Amino acid sequence: MKHIITALIQLQDLNFTLQEQKALTAETHLEILEKNIAALSRDLPEDIRRTFTNLLNHYATAVVPMSGGTCSGCGMSVPTILAYEVQVGAKLIQCPRCTRILFYRDALPRQLKRIRAINEKPSPGIARFSSSRLMLPQLEAKTRDEALEEMINLMAAEGFVEKPETLLAAAISRESVVPTAIEHGLAFPHVRGVEGGGLIFAAGLKKQGLQFGAPKNRLTKIIFFIVIPLAASAFYLQLIAGLMESLREADSRAKLLECAAQDKMWKLLSQLTKKTIP
Repeated sequence: MKHIITALIQLQDLNFTLQEQKALTAETHLEILEKNIAALSRDLPEDIRRTFTNLLNHYATAVVPMSGGTCSGCGMSVPTILAYEVQVGAKLIQCPRCTRILFYRDALPRQLKRIRAINEKPSPGIARFSSSRLMLPQLEAKTRDEALEEMINLMAAEGFVEKPETLLAAAISRESVVPTAIEHGLAFPHVRGVEGGGLIFAAGLKKQGLQFGAPKNRLTKIIFFIVIPLAASAFYLQLIAGLMESLREADSRAKLLECAAQDKMWKLLSQLTKKTIP
């Protein structure tokens, strides 16, 4: 049964990646993803495939990790006997409350802070998802992995996430599926399924550009690293759509790349996204 659960996790990741690529208008990867999804689906038993599909029609995620005896999809404490069976992995176990399929993960990447207090009025625009302290106007990195590490370390140093090594490994693993770099020098690397907090991103600039897996080996200059709790998958797609729309014009990208200080970068990005991320 463990190989079935592994296949379901892979299938779910491919489905979400397909949604991402459609949002990023990166048509070059769509056909390959659709073929891989079809091939994985054919190998699943009919009843499991039907359960998985029904769950995806209802939730953004159908297969979720159990960590610390808790379903990360709905937050319910899983009964001890079921938690043990999830850990053993000998049969398919669904959460008694939300019915998502559970799998065992020893530790999830963890996010510490929300951008605002729970009883505080929501901030407008990107202030809901980031902070001036998470702006990197001059990335020192020379490679994709170094850029990811630099941005994740900033988030950890500012107290927004913990376990930066785990986040970095997850981000690099995600990039190996399909690169998140697109045209116009933009990239949207991310880690989904973190524990705690809300959707948060850091932004980094590399005026000279670096290789990030963009089409035709084009250089990437503007990077948004995004940390996504399970419940925020839909918000993530809306966020990247808003960021892409805000930076569609070459003039907007050029102005952003000219920013040499955190406060100026934050102010300009807030202005650029005022209409696209209300």
